[in-house]
Amino acid sequence: MRHLPKHIQSGKALQKSICVIAGLIICFAVSGFSQGVIIAHRGASSIAPENTIVSYQKAIEAGAGYIEIDLRMSKDDSIMVIHDETLDRTTNGTGKVKNFNYVFLKGLTAGYSRKFGREFADEKIPTLFEVLNLAKGSVNICIDIKNTPETPVIQMIDRLGMKNNVVLMSYNVEKLKRIKANEPEIKTVLIKNILSNIDIETAKEIEAFGVSGGYISPFAIIENAHKNGLQCWFGVVSDPAKAAVLFANNLDAVVTDYPQLMTMSKSDKITVFPNPFGNYLLINLIDYENVTSVYIVDINGKTVFKRESSFPPVLRWIPAENVKKGMFFIFVIERKKVFCKKVLFLR
Repeated sequence: MRHLPKHIQSGKALQKSICVIAGLIICFAVSGFSQGVIIAHRGASSIAPENTIVSYQKAIEAGAGYIEIDLRMSKDDSIMVIHDETLDRTTNGTGKVKNFNYVFLKGLTAGYSRKFGREFADEKIPTLFEVLNLAKGSVNICIDIKNTPETPVIQMIDRLGMKNNVVLMSYNVEKLKRIKANEPEIKTVLIKNILSNIDIETAKEIEAFGVSGGYISPFAIIENAHKNGLQCWFGVVSDPAKAAVLFANNLDAVVTDYPQLMTMSKSDKITVFPNPFGNYLLINLIDYENVTSVYIVDINGKTVFKRESSFPPVLRWIPAENVKKGMFFIFVIERKKVFCKKVLFLR
């Protein structure tokens, strides 16, 4: 699943979608659900061109725990950040990345015009050095090393003092073995399209940090990975409700193109008083000027309050007479970001 359904992708449609997924997310909140790590797949690639500086900046702004990047070597051995072996899909160039030098590659636009038109026409293919510098002190990095030689990558990571902030990922077991043999401090992750117990055993043998597979991998893999001292990641996950299911099953991280939609368990944009409450609840909206809608949903997913325009700094909610006491969830939507707060009504 590479894209959200159309009804989730933007503005007013996103407001409606929150009601659809609220019931599912609420179940996990009640049972102790806590959100795991969000890994921004090629950055916030649903709203900006993949593997570009702007995409990584947006992922950092969305609160991602990691940004995921892909590496390819240029003709003159510059380490470029681009997923495909060729330039054709995401840039205005054609041909294989390895056939062109740094200067030529930097002259291309990486604005992914087929998806974004001219909006990001000034974006360039970044180098590993540029992305590491951007991320340093702000976010951790997962690097899909692909066919890139690991030695120059490790040297650059070491030079910038980022060994503890980087995870090197690969499908290639031998490459991961070499990385661990040369730099035991650097964490490694074995990637597989569908994880099996054999992959867990292999990852443990090569002293990997974890495994990463498609979200169609069986949930039992998560428990087995943990028993063997490994983290378990699934991707690419586009639906926040799907992410909630995975986190409820103790997944450590989801890889997603939509980091801006995966932060529903965060409540830093909402404060409430009192909580628990009786006759009324005050909802303090930290960035009220950017709020597009507020929903209050009961434990069964039923919307008991909604407002979609003209927000003051503080909202007052007085539950109707037919609203029964219990747990409720406040969803605050700011453009494409969603925040959630749990409250208890005791009347």
